[in-house]
Amino acid sequence: MKTLEVSADLNSLSAVQEFVMQALDESDRSEELVQDIRLVLEEIFTNIVFYAYPGRAGFVVVSVFEGPDHVFRVRFTDWGKAFNPMEYEVSDLDQDFDRREIGGLGIHLVRQLTHDIHYSREGPCNVLTLSFLIPRLRGTPQDPQRKEPEPCH
Repeated sequence: MKTLEVSADLNSLSAVQEFVMQALDESDRSEELVQDIRLVLEEIFTNIVFYAYPGRAGFVVVSVFEGPDHVFRVRFTDWGKAFNPMEYEVSDLDQDFDRREIGGLGIHLVRQLTHDIHYSREGPCNVLTLSFLIPRLRGTPQDPQRKEPEPCH
């Protein structure tokens, strides 16, 4: 597991994104996966910056690890105000935009772009773990069932 500690301010977002992207194995970087992860990182980190530490400075620890199950995980730990995004009710997406309650679309997006989300409050800490499926490309060393493609005629 690799870990990065940053200040909970928007100036740290690019460092968080770079840290997470470097942790992904180069062969696993489909453009779609990279964009999904970047969007989720931006949403979660921005929420921590704006809501976890109202009126005071704080910090965030970001950890990354990939398990043998081909799932890439990003864990955010902060010492801010308790907030479980899994308990947050997303406003009715079928309602007209002008009648919908403000907020919640970012969390809805995070739920759609991740494979799994796990939240826990551990003492004074919010711990949010986001999981992303890493597609394995056929014919790569990670694929034990590697087969040569049939020739095209």
